[in-house]
Amino acid sequence: MQILVVEDEYHIARQLSLEISSLGDNVVGPFADVGDALHHVSDADAAILDVLLGSETSFPVAKALKTQELPFLFLTAYNPEIIPSYYQNYSIYNKPSITRRLLVDLHSQRLYSDSPGNIQKILLHMLPYSRLKLGNDDAAERLVEIVMLDAMKEIEDDAPVQNLRSLLLTNLERKIAACISDFKL
Repeated sequence: MQILVVEDEYHIARQLSLEISSLGDNVVGPFADVGDALHHVSDADAAILDVLLGSETSFPVAKALKTQELPFLFLTAYNPEIIPSYYQNYSIYNKPSITRRLLVDLHSQRLYSDSPGNIQKILLHMLPYSRLKLGNDDAAERLVEIVMLDAMKEIEDDAPVQNLRSLLLTNLERKIAACISDFKL
């Protein structure tokens, strides 16, 4: 996924960019300026937005992302109450934050926001989401394979599948939860 990073603190932007790349996503930016970030919204699939950028806020970027229905979240060192109420449905993380958690959130938003009939996109997003959640590429690949095989088995058995999207996502979350539970034992 192409992640737009809007952050004016050089060290945070650099570290965040390195961690995003190491976890398998690509960075667009980082940008410390709202104007620069706005010019690159169309290059992104999702975004991480620092709220305050010098004397500016990232809200114009958030508005552009929201208009394009792209997932984003806020990352701030300030009181989250500075974020307008019309962005209350978007995640707000305090600095410092764990990059993997931010990416899981963005991938989850993307996975669950795809239109109900677009199974191809869901299938494409299941693997990176699972990799981030599990932290183990081999386990994630096997888990996604099992979820798809289970769905195919239900279809082959002529079981009534009203909503394939829902079936895939429900089984994916169930299997991820089971894997995480097994890892903790």
